[in-house]
Amino acid sequence: MNIRRPFCLSIGYLLLFIGVGNMQAQETKDSLEILFKPYASLRGHLAAYDNKLELQENASRIGLEVNIKKRDFGFIAGGEIQLNMFKGGTSFNVDGNLSGGFFSVESAQKHQVFGNRLGYLGLDFGKFGTLTIGKQWSVYRDVTAYTDRFNVFGARASATFIGGTDGGETGTGRADQAVIYRNHFGPFYIGGQIQARGGNNAKFIDGFGASLQYEIKEGFFAGAAYNRALLSDDLVNAGRIIGLTGQPTYFSLGTKYIGPIIDFSIVGVVQKNGDFSQGSYLDPAMGSLPLTTVFNAKGVEVFGKYKFQKFSVLAGYNLYVPDLKDISEQYHLDPGFKKNDIIVGLSYSPFRFAQIYSEQRFSMGKTAAGEREKSVFTLGLRIDLSGTFSKKISL
Repeated sequence: MNIRRPFCLSIGYLLLFIGVGNMQAQETKDSLEILFKPYASLRGHLAAYDNKLELQENASRIGLEVNIKKRDFGFIAGGEIQLNMFKGGTSFNVDGNLSGGFFSVESAQKHQVFGNRLGYLGLDFGKFGTLTIGKQWSVYRDVTAYTDRFNVFGARASATFIGGTDGGETGTGRADQAVIYRNHFGPFYIGGQIQARGGNNAKFIDGFGASLQYEIKEGFFAGAAYNRALLSDDLVNAGRIIGLTGQPTYFSLGTKYIGPIIDFSIVGVVQKNGDFSQGSYLDPAMGSLPLTTVFNAKGVEVFGKYKFQKFSVLAGYNLYVPDLKDISEQYHLDPGFKKNDIIVGLSYSPFRFAQIYSEQRFSMGKTAAGEREKSVFTLGLRIDLSGTFSKKISL
């Protein structure tokens, strides 16, 4: 029996296998993968309140993220703009607020067609995490987003979108000029953040924050987040801003469960010097003058969702109670000022990408001026589109 031929064939197959493996490794090593992730969320509804009916925009947005990777290292770029499809003067979705200064009370709805929501660049280090710079979702919202799950309402008691803004300057919402690191180690998810706005505060940075989440089991998380904005010490100590006694500080603690049938989440927050509203001052000579007033507050948000095949039933509660004991009554913040909402809703998705939604907010709180907050019924449409497209380029 001639064993030389089988032996030679075996050696040949082995060399061929090694050669193909080396070629594949070389191709992987010397190639770039480019990922495009476009998305759009288009939303609008009819709102009934104060015995009138109004067509409203509901924070529609379009965005794109690009990731260029070579093995475990990559570059990230992303942007998102708000698209106001309907002309209207009112919006009840606080996620639709755009950037504004900490002491400038903003209107909730902007009239321009496009508005800047997100814009960032970054590095992807694979298992060593990501580092991103720009306007981006804060690490504080890593936790407060647990209960921000309604189509229209909610997110009013988490001190995320403070003072009618998007939380950009304070770093609680879509943080302005932020540097953020995120990573996860097994069940632990971490985030760290600083803001570098170059503000006139005689400090090297303008704010910092951190978040820690623990995945107890699949779909079940517990998390905590902290954020601190850094204002000028002269501004804080001068006493010219009513109610401002220190640096704006925020702490949140929450848990969420996302299951095949039931979703449930709860978040509690405490903030000091971290929110503001429009008060007034009665001047003997000039009459009533508008005045921005800063206050402390505590809040709690609850969200629940029961899912059928195409229907979902939603319910939740928002309570946000300002602490006004150190603010003089002469500045006319009503003692009953608080946000106190019960929210119920339905959504129906006849097929993928589209849904019909309806939500009712029962408001039992008061504005800073003492007016009863509006109870609102909405009925609307929502289309969500997204995709991932990849291309490999050999070098």
